[in-house]
Amino acid sequence: MDSTHALGLMFAASALAAWSCLSFFIRAALKDAPLLQTTATTTLCNAILVLPAAWLLLPASAFRPSRPGTYLLLALIAFFMIALSRLTYYFAIRRIGPSRSVPIAASTPVVTGLLAALFLGEPLSPRIFTGLALFVAGVTTVVRAGQSPAHAGPASRRDLLVGYLSAIATTFIWSSTGVMMKAAGKDIPPMAVAAMAIWLGTPMAWLIAWRFEPGLSPSRIPPGNWRWVFLAAVCQTVAIPSYSLAMNHTLAVNVSSITSMQPLLVIFLARLFLREAENVNWRLLLGAAMTVSGTLTVVL
Repeated sequence: MDSTHALGLMFAASALAAWSCLSFFIRAALKDAPLLQTTATTTLCNAILVLPAAWLLLPASAFRPSRPGTYLLLALIAFFMIALSRLTYYFAIRRIGPSRSVPIAASTPVVTGLLAALFLGEPLSPRIFTGLALFVAGVTTVVRAGQSPAHAGPASRRDLLVGYLSAIATTFIWSSTGVMMKAAGKDIPPMAVAAMAIWLGTPMAWLIAWRFEPGLSPSRIPPGNWRWVFLAAVCQTVAIPSYSLAMNHTLAVNVSSITSMQPLLVIFLARLFLREAENVNWRLLLGAAMTVSGTLTVVL
């Protein structure tokens, strides 16, 4: 095996592991903590940790777009991908758990293919229709897998529904901003796009927290949660450079194939460490496998 290709696969595996662990660390960070402030705090830590990574891996010229329209794209990516989608994703994780959120939210290639065909004029192939059908069937199966004990009871059914809708919303936000990132990436390196989006998205996340959660204070996050906040930020920071470097060292289809395994890895980890809390059963596994199959149908 070519050493460059092997290195690319290693970076892709690193991104897969980081994104998978992120969902569990966020779950722990949000326990008895305010959603908006915890999200903003994690994003701030992420922005700080990205600074040395960007300084080491990219020249200063990478952060100077040549087209004025790129600045608007960066602002839109910052708001939707960083400030908004992290809220919907973390809310879904809090309400329905990682093993039910990730199979839905991580199926972005399927929705991206559909959006690119509708708005960018890219060909709408039978593979996209097949992938979309598998995605819909997988989401339906995941929803029918039953709720976790942590959310059992009639009083939580509305929250459960909102949790699933939040995961679906995350998929569409990630997919649409993925198209924006592709456009911005034609002007500056993809990793620079991601870093600048995080830096711009951090004050946006804090403005949302300030507006909708009055009385911001570090004391509102329980002391035991801070290590999980930091670990979640580390995972976010590791995932972005790893994914970017993987794309530079091997084919995009190889990277997408590896990272699309996230739902199955999350369910495997939940089965090992959170078996009772996550209620991992055959329907959940089947639904996750169907969403992964839908993703692979599109990217391969």
